[in-house]
Amino acid sequence: MKQLHILALALAFAQAGTAQTHEELVIDGGFEVYVKPQNGNEGSGEGGTAPSFDPYLKPQYWYFNSSLSRERTKTAHSGNYAIRVFPNGGSFIARDKDFNTHYIKVQPGAEYELSYWYQGTVTKPNILVYIDWYKGEQLIKKEERKAQKDMANGFTGTWKKKTLTFKAPAGVESAALGFYILSVYEDADAGRHILIDDISMVKTKEGVVPNKPEPPANLHATPQQREIELSWNAVAETDVTYEITINGKAAATTKATKHVVTGLEPGKSYAFSVKTIKGSVASDASATVSQTTMPLNFGVNDEDRIPYLYMVREQGTAPRTLPLYYHDLANPDAKMLYWVDGQPVTPTSGAITFGSKGEHTLRIEIEETPTRKWEIEYKLNVD
Repeated sequence: MKQLHILALALAFAQAGTAQTHEELVIDGGFEVYVKPQNGNEGSGEGGTAPSFDPYLKPQYWYFNSSLSRERTKTAHSGNYAIRVFPNGGSFIARDKDFNTHYIKVQPGAEYELSYWYQGTVTKPNILVYIDWYKGEQLIKKEERKAQKDMANGFTGTWKKKTLTFKAPAGVESAALGFYILSVYEDADAGRHILIDDISMVKTKEGVVPNKPEPPANLHATPQQREIELSWNAVAETDVTYEITINGKAAATTKATKHVVTGLEPGKSYAFSVKTIKGSVASDASATVSQTTMPLNFGVNDEDRIPYLYMVREQGTAPRTLPLYYHDLANPDAKMLYWVDGQPVTPTSGAITFGSKGEHTLRIEIEETPTRKWEIEYKLNVD
């Protein structure tokens, strides 16, 4: 049932660090941790038909391309296991427990030593190492070591160490580490193999780090039902932006010292912090502020519930650009239609901009469900 409500508005309304030098950056470079089999049959005893040793268990912290033949082996350089691969072409890449591949935190301009141990029966140079450098989720540079001098060679039954040096490009924040096993027909056809163990990546030289800007102070969070307005003090430095973090994840950037976080749920707690960004350098995070959004004033099916725009002030005054922020809207995906002075309008960036100051009529049709509909009319004085 559609309801018509004329709101003259004389009413009062209820009003998201880099590693130290020589710290190991690769998780389980020795291939010691594996995804447990569902039947739980895992123990010792390689080479037999007993289910106690499964050479095909998946390494927990490495993703292997399906085209690359591999198996684990107890012929390890250190620890219990190593990985045996075959030269039929394919790659494997490091990942963390959440399946992120560019989890390795790096410092722009710093130097890193990548090393691994190898042995095998192949007769040609092999093992191409590559690093993908990232800023946030953006790939900045893919660095591949394709030269033969950068590959493993002289394979025998004795473990040898290969070491490469990489320098992080300017502006990057993280890296993904991968290995490509070249397809060599004569080696693959003869059943030859490569063993790899003890992959390591450490920072050996600090980058040139510009001075960090100061983090913002006095972060404040003002809640509504589906929005929270954040404000903070401007820092003294110029030409900066601010990065807003919500529940530990970067969510937005702005040059202003205020920001409205939208798309929240009523009655839910959120944690916020802000960083200052100058060029490619970020400050430490501000002190974290937690805030809980307001609950709905009425139950979802309460007949007294009427969604309304809380940015329309008493006596019907409204800003020239009116954000469409609601109270008592149970369904944020409700169908909404708008008319200004009898003409249909389409909101831009979640707001309506009036053509002039003075008196205007704003009519809104809201349909949350086929049985929950409203037609609301505002008599506005736009300032």
